[in-house]
Amino acid sequence: MAQVYYFRHYDIFSGLGQSQVSDIEQDRFGYIWLSTRGGGLSRFDGLHFTTYRKEDNLPANNILSLEIDAKDLMYIGTPFGLSIYDGKNTRPVHAPNRESYTVSSVIGDQKGNVYAICNASQLGKIVNDSLIFLKKSGAVRPSFYSDMSGTRDKKLMVSTYSGEIFEVTPKGLQSRYHTPDGMVLRCILFDTKDSLWLGTEKGVFRTSAHNSDIKIADLQFISKELAHEMTETSDGSIWMGLTTGAMRYQKGSLLKFGVQNGFTNFMVKGMLEDREGNIWFTTDGDGVYKFTNPAFTGLNATSGLSSNTISCFALAPDGKLWISYFDHGMDIWDTKTNKILPLPKPLLGKRVNCLAVDNEGNTWVGLAGAGVYKISKTAIEYIPLDAYLFSHGVTLFMEAGKGKEMWISTSNGLILHDGKQLHHYTSKEGLKGRFVRRTLQLNDNELIASGPGGLNILKNGNVYDFMYDRDLASFPALSMAKRDDGLLALGSFEDGIAVFDPKTRKKEYYTVKNGLCSNLIYNTIFDKQGRLWVGTERGIDLITIDKNLKISNIRHYNETDGFTARETNANTAFVAPNGELWIGTIKGLFRHRESNLKSRPEALKVHFTDVRIPFDTTDLAHYAQGQSKWNQVYDGLSLPNTKNQLRISFIAINHTRPDHVRYQYQLAGADEGWLGPTDQTAVVYSHLTPGCYRFKVRASYGDNHWGDISTYTFEIIPPFYQRWWFILLIAATLISLGILCQKLYIQYRTRRVLAYEKLKQEAEAAVRVQIAQDFHDELGNRLAAIRMQSNVLKLRYNGHESEEKRIVGEIEKNVVKLFRDTKDFIWSIDPESNQINELALYIKDLGENLLQDTPIHFHTDIRFPNEYENVHLPPGRSIQVIMIFKEALTNCVKHAQCQNIIFRATIENQMMSFALIDDGTGIIFPTEGYHKGLNNMRLRAERIHCHLSITPTPPKGTIVLLRGSIPTKTASPKSS
Repeated sequence: MAQVYYFRHYDIFSGLGQSQVSDIEQDRFGYIWLSTRGGGLSRFDGLHFTTYRKEDNLPANNILSLEIDAKDLMYIGTPFGLSIYDGKNTRPVHAPNRESYTVSSVIGDQKGNVYAICNASQLGKIVNDSLIFLKKSGAVRPSFYSDMSGTRDKKLMVSTYSGEIFEVTPKGLQSRYHTPDGMVLRCILFDTKDSLWLGTEKGVFRTSAHNSDIKIADLQFISKELAHEMTETSDGSIWMGLTTGAMRYQKGSLLKFGVQNGFTNFMVKGMLEDREGNIWFTTDGDGVYKFTNPAFTGLNATSGLSSNTISCFALAPDGKLWISYFDHGMDIWDTKTNKILPLPKPLLGKRVNCLAVDNEGNTWVGLAGAGVYKISKTAIEYIPLDAYLFSHGVTLFMEAGKGKEMWISTSNGLILHDGKQLHHYTSKEGLKGRFVRRTLQLNDNELIASGPGGLNILKNGNVYDFMYDRDLASFPALSMAKRDDGLLALGSFEDGIAVFDPKTRKKEYYTVKNGLCSNLIYNTIFDKQGRLWVGTERGIDLITIDKNLKISNIRHYNETDGFTARETNANTAFVAPNGELWIGTIKGLFRHRESNLKSRPEALKVHFTDVRIPFDTTDLAHYAQGQSKWNQVYDGLSLPNTKNQLRISFIAINHTRPDHVRYQYQLAGADEGWLGPTDQTAVVYSHLTPGCYRFKVRASYGDNHWGDISTYTFEIIPPFYQRWWFILLIAATLISLGILCQKLYIQYRTRRVLAYEKLKQEAEAAVRVQIAQDFHDELGNRLAAIRMQSNVLKLRYNGHESEEKRIVGEIEKNVVKLFRDTKDFIWSIDPESNQINELALYIKDLGENLLQDTPIHFHTDIRFPNEYENVHLPPGRSIQVIMIFKEALTNCVKHAQCQNIIFRATIENQMMSFALIDDGTGIIFPTEGYHKGLNNMRLRAERIHCHLSITPTPPKGTIVLLRGSIPTKTASPKSS
């Protein structure tokens, strides 16, 4: 009996350019390239075909051979010669003398050289787009070349139909192998075990690659099939393309593939193992087939079973697989001989509902009626159940208990066969309804029974409610499974799976929201690794559960894994002692072998396939620095701001599970984080603001193991008014305008302040003039009148020395002094007193008047530069200066005992210096008696922000020096 293997078929209805496929190659991105006889080249990305023809600059549509080198250059052999195709353009490879030729085969060696068989009789090496035909050395037979193959030590060998094999060397073709006379070599293969495989007209043979002179006795016969192509795959298998179908030699076992096990009977012309381990077959008229060496293989009616609709099965310890069907009785399949065994006569024509094997190895057969058969090696025992079932009652499920026990679930309760008699449990004993779907042995003393009403526990012959969890007590389990550590998995008809740990009382629910392919759970079963297998009406899920009862990983199986049925049947899952999973479906019985799982690449690599502006025919090459030859992808893309939309297409090539590939993407600068997962392979961004962007994308197999990140960078150029130079220019202009405006404003404010100060000074001067005049007229007249009156009184007392005369004299003296002091004050009010020149002259006059009746000589030294003569001091400064020097003059007269006093006034470097110098006894600090006057002088100097110093000058005399800054020259205010 042949197992059914899954081959994925592609033809013109799948998008293939033509069904006659001559050669196959895979490029560095992972694309599968197929050359056809009339349909050009077809490129396959795992989901879609893209076809290239003459209108795409191919040399011809009829392509005989194909080779892709490390530089992505494609060498295309046609009946009209050899051409090199770079994705955009074709350039011919010229033969010597430019004669026409046909290329039947092209191959590249490990060193990067490319060779072509031309006109069947010449082997040419491609050098600078030209063919150099290699000369033969040591040939003894006609040389029509048939095939080429590389050896384990990276040599290239070429065979001839006449039975010779040559090595391709720098000096030409050197004869290396001779086969027996009359042997026609159609194809050759040097494998990694140093064996030489020969495909001949008499079949397939194998011999040692170290034997150059091959005799008939040296040949090991493999098969009489005619092989046209041979290849070795990564698992060490030798695959042969035959005239009808294909053949695999694996570990000494030969298996032919044809329509009987899911393949084709057309001629296989080319084979390729892709980088994921899938085997591809090109046929002469039936398109392309892909063999994934799937995890699942099947048995069905094509294999020899009586039917495809599996209702139940059971594997006995002797290797017999008992299989029953919904529509056609049952079969016994011997797993050791792969043959159907005859049924026992009592079972012929019987319809079977359930099967089980007890602890003693006996097979139990539950009929679709009120009866059970127990089949041992020596006898068949019928156990009637009519007394326990109503009319039309049926057995539904059977499970072995401890020892000889067998639990039988029926449409009217639960029946226990303890090895001798039957025990019946119904709703009277506490079951939740009559209908019992199935049971599950919880431990030696407890059994779970499930029905539409929920769960029961049977313990020591008694029926209890499910006491472990109140919510699960009403859970209508359609399937149940227990792991070795006690973890329970309960599958429902529409609510997914409930996972429960009786030890910790923790539970979790899994549904389609958690990744299940369906919420209708027909089968749940744990394998040897503790993983949970889930069978539904939409496929199979394999779930890995962590210690917190969360799903750490989930994988879905479908056609690409060899599971072509999709829909499973209830209670048809079984894990064999060797770890294989068996599961029944509506399309036969499927077996999963862990060793058949191909190791997938560590990570999926995404590459970009197209970049364009949506709904725009603009050629983006005008805005880019370069362009990929095989895809519409542009390097250094810089778009103007008016073209701020972009559609980016990408793909991660996967040929094993292409429908499981998922993507995450992110546009740095626009997206906050990763978007997805999604199965879409294109993203559109619109209304992009100017700036530099990095589009990032990564792929996974539908889980959380993401591959490397691929990045595409582009730029949206801002308009000129957003360029840095324009912004800088505007900023500089604004700054300049701001500075200019500030200067103009400061000038305006200064002019206003100056004008205001001028007006203020003019008004103040007018007021001060008026006050001085009024004060002088009024006070002067009154003082003069008082003085005159005191003189009259004094004359009356003339000749009489009385107290009244003395008082009148004091009045006159005080009036004179008051008049003199008032004169100083009135003069300081006058605006002319603010002129530094007038101030110096006033102090000079003051000194002269004060010392005119004394023996002290008064000298002046006033030296002002011309530009400072009319400089005005701040208001209030003059009176303070006068008072300081008036006090200094008074001190000189009273205390200095001097003979000369010098008053010196100078201006240097904007500094005013007024000094009073005497030649008296000199001041001695600390002073006695007149320090109050000195303190007043210092306070007055501080008020006008000047520095006053009083310094003795040895050997005698004192210097009183007042220094202070003066303003720049200003005009004198006009009097009103």
